[in-house]
Amino acid sequence: MPEVTAEVENLIRDYERLWNEGNYAEIPTLVADSFVLHDPGYPDTVRGRDAFETYLRELREGFPDFHVEIEDTAVSDQTVMAKWTMTGTHEGEFAEIPPTGNSVELEGMDTVEIADGTVQEHRVYYDSRALFEQVGLTDE
Repeated sequence: MPEVTAEVENLIRDYERLWNEGNYAEIPTLVADSFVLHDPGYPDTVRGRDAFETYLRELREGFPDFHVEIEDTAVSDQTVMAKWTMTGTHEGEFAEIPPTGNSVELEGMDTVEIADGTVQEHRVYYDSRALFEQVGLTDE
């Protein structure tokens, strides 16, 4: 497997920082205009920069202390796989789920497709049932 180039590494770290800090002004430099995000816990596929900004704002409103830590990456051509841990407290509505005040810690992986120095597509993989359990939406 090829090594992560400095350009790809910088893009992924800047993209991670965007999620953690919510600096929405960076979206046009980090994601493609035709960007697509797939999140199993979100009701719709996110398409385009404006929809992505709306999604991130909702996420950060739902989990004001949202933090994702990338623990490991692997790259093949322009595809980056990232293993991560996310933490946050569900203090606002997110994905039509009313706030519960519960703390969440999830592990997951992403597939991020890069072209022309921007993120083109982002697929998020995690156990959405674990998320629902942690925010208190199940009987378990």
